[in-house]
Amino acid sequence: MSEQRVLLLTDVVDSTKLSETIGDDAMAALWTAHDRAARDLLPIWGGREIDKTDGMLLMFEQVNAAVCYALAYHQALAELPLPIKARAGLHLGSVILRENSAEDVARGAKPLEVDGLAKPMAARTMSLAQGGQTLMTADARRALAEGSAQCHSHGHWVLKGIHEPVELFEITLNEQVPVAPPDGDKGYRVVRVADRWVPVRQVPNNLPQQNTSFLGREKEIADIKLALTRSRLVTLLGMGGLGKTRLSLQVAAEVTHEFPDGVWFLDLAPLRDASLVVSEAAQVMGLREEPGRRLIQTLCSHLKDQRALLVVDNCEHLVHACAELATELLRAAPQLRLLTSSREALRAPGEQAYAVLPLPVPKTTDSLEVLMRSTAVGLFIERAQQHKSGFTVLERDAPVLAELVGRLEGIPLAIELAAARVRQLSVPDINKRLKDRYKLLTGGGRVALERQQTLRALVDWSYDMLPTTEQVLLQRLAVFAGGFDLAGVEAVCGIAPLDSLDVLDTLGFLVEKSLVMVDESDDTTRYKMLETIREYAREKLEQSGDLPGMAARHCEHFFAFAKDVKRGLMGPEQADWIWRAEADHDNLRGAMSVALSGTVDPFISVKLAVALQGFWILRGYSTEGRNLVLSAMELPAIQTSDQAQAHALYVGAALAESQSDFEDALTMLDACLNLRRRLGEPQDIAATLSTLTMARLPLGEVDSAREGELEALALFRQQRNKIGEAIGLLHLGLINLYGDDTLAAKQVLLEGLSLAKAIKHQEVVGECELLLGQIDFVEDSQALACQRFARSLSVCRDAGDRRGEAQALRWLGRTDLKANDHLTAKRRLGEALSAFRAFEMRAELLGCLEDHAVLALAQGAIDLAIGLASSAAQSRLRLGLADAPQERQHTAALLAALRASSEPREFQTAWEAGQNWETDDCVRYAQAMSAPVEAAATAAA
Repeated sequence: MSEQRVLLLTDVVDSTKLSETIGDDAMAALWTAHDRAARDLLPIWGGREIDKTDGMLLMFEQVNAAVCYALAYHQALAELPLPIKARAGLHLGSVILRENSAEDVARGAKPLEVDGLAKPMAARTMSLAQGGQTLMTADARRALAEGSAQCHSHGHWVLKGIHEPVELFEITLNEQVPVAPPDGDKGYRVVRVADRWVPVRQVPNNLPQQNTSFLGREKEIADIKLALTRSRLVTLLGMGGLGKTRLSLQVAAEVTHEFPDGVWFLDLAPLRDASLVVSEAAQVMGLREEPGRRLIQTLCSHLKDQRALLVVDNCEHLVHACAELATELLRAAPQLRLLTSSREALRAPGEQAYAVLPLPVPKTTDSLEVLMRSTAVGLFIERAQQHKSGFTVLERDAPVLAELVGRLEGIPLAIELAAARVRQLSVPDINKRLKDRYKLLTGGGRVALERQQTLRALVDWSYDMLPTTEQVLLQRLAVFAGGFDLAGVEAVCGIAPLDSLDVLDTLGFLVEKSLVMVDESDDTTRYKMLETIREYAREKLEQSGDLPGMAARHCEHFFAFAKDVKRGLMGPEQADWIWRAEADHDNLRGAMSVALSGTVDPFISVKLAVALQGFWILRGYSTEGRNLVLSAMELPAIQTSDQAQAHALYVGAALAESQSDFEDALTMLDACLNLRRRLGEPQDIAATLSTLTMARLPLGEVDSAREGELEALALFRQQRNKIGEAIGLLHLGLINLYGDDTLAAKQVLLEGLSLAKAIKHQEVVGECELLLGQIDFVEDSQALACQRFARSLSVCRDAGDRRGEAQALRWLGRTDLKANDHLTAKRRLGEALSAFRAFEMRAELLGCLEDHAVLALAQGAIDLAIGLASSAAQSRLRLGLADAPQERQHTAALLAALRASSEPREFQTAWEAGQNWETDDCVRYAQAMSAPVEAAATAAA
């Protein structure tokens, strides 16, 4: 028969490792001391021992008694001659008690055996606890007398073998800081979102994975967590090297369950332009610029109802821009929290500053046991063991180790740099060399704080120990921003006195000495430098007089890279080139900055813009690109060159067109065309005329678009430019569709398709198939339409044309809708919608939202359907977009169906409500419709 009992399960942590350290005899004595301390407390609190391994299974009648025992037990272990730690799990539940006879006990059985669900629950709870920690279940917490103990909730957890999530609480003493259990194979934390439990690790975030463990800072973490509950803006203040970044990331990881809408990390270290802060914040959240709206408005609108945390790192050099961003976001989003780090306060309204100090350091008189409890010492030992696996600390090393860590003043970066030297030097040698180089430094008339001076002394020492070749490479690496790859290092840095063939080995030496870090994410190897080291190296490079030359080589290399990106985006490896360009975006920005500074050929600024045009459009950097183009056009050398002006105007127009700013695009293209006609280059004239077509058509200027495209087509044919001719035929087919001449459209598209196949231009093949399929769709030839769309999809996927792939998926989704195959339609239209949003294909996005309105109507969600259609119509009107006939027919049919589905007054109410829906909200509503599809697919798998 089952009974309610309190079970407490304990386990000594790291007992095997401790045994290897102190030996079997000492460990046996320690186990004896442990057992005596544990058993002496049982009569005091009315507990009973059930089982014994590396800890104990204990049973109590009352939760309060078990809690008091656990706190006393941890204290007793801390007071042993060699302190040890145990973890404990506490649960109140049903148990089955079985008393054994004296004969059974004599044969080795336990006097009392416990079975039932409470035992595995206590075991699972204990398995998540850390050394010195007691966790209890919600069942035990409810039975605990009010005010009898401090309890801190660590949220809900899915425990191995337990069906429902369990809320876990930590029992703490007055000075003890709660520590969240880590996710792992024994359990993981979940958060309630709507009507389901979601693993915290699935909460949207971009928190970088850490390759090393986080040590100490328990009090700081608790303080910052508390500060975030009291203030919506918390700023960590301190000098470089104190570990503000790692601390903020650790806090973010531990509070993720409190922010189900996302936890986002924004590193501003690579940026130098304050105007890019907002765009970088939008980029990490996957937001794109919208025509007619400031990007900050889009960002605020996105976050307005979200429970999210934004971690902004390295604010000091952009402090005013960060203060403005924080003020705007917190005003618009009442549930948003910001955790920032800086060397000075933002001074934004409501800011709570928190000073991050160096780690506490031990005394030189402390014993090795005391030293091992020091976070600063623990950090040195762990990092040293990463560089030298056999590194150990003996009792005789204690005074020297304490002195070394003390002289490093507990600065994490300084400790890590010193630990990197254990491969070449002993701890006494490191301490001796550091002592010789410990000087107070000033530079450039700027007097540093004392801790900054000692950090600089350490970096000086690390730098001076490098061979000349490594010093030179470290200096030259300072021209890179946001990371770099080996090819870039070889191309930029591999000149005398360095040999490009020796760069790999020299770079490896810098990695070993922790001056350069390796990033192997996404199956590619990239490198980066701490900003403190990079700034130091840049000063050295400037002092050497080599900074202008290295900056020029960096610019030239990334100009060549940009040209490769341009070619790559037009081929089957488009996706790969997108990510390669994204990884080096900060370096591309740096190259553009150098080109605009006048230290290299100013024409490179325009050439870079031409090369990056496609990347800027695909990745949503159109505003940034337009601003750079305007800056380039202000350079005297560009203003005096008609050819450079024409190229800049063309790129600016293409970027404007990508944001549906067609008026600005037409103005620049007209000016560009005048210049190119004056220059008399037929290829450029034809390209400009053809691009003008794509700007005129959405504004309804069909006749002028046809006139320009016919001239462009004639020029392409005159120049025997088959690619231009194929594109011209494609455009002419689209013009005929806008002009309601379906027969002519089909004829010219078939001609363009034949030519594109002959010259193997896959992008045009895919687009021609798509448009021909649309004609078949409108003419109700569904089988032929499906074949065309399927061929377009296949061609686009083979070519890496993700924009074309999204278009084909959308139209295949429409055929599914017509065939009442709503399950397949949801999947295809959902994929297309996500791609349109990512690629900022504004007109296509609005059309796809209308397709989702058809889906919503079919599912009986009439108000949602009307709202989606209304919002799309309002956005199309604001942008001044004119629909092609196939779109007009679809929209008209949808509107008629919506009106027929509801009473006039209800329709008008829902339609007016939809007028106020933000596009991002519509996308979320539409994407939510695909959730059942994903769930079904998961269940099927």
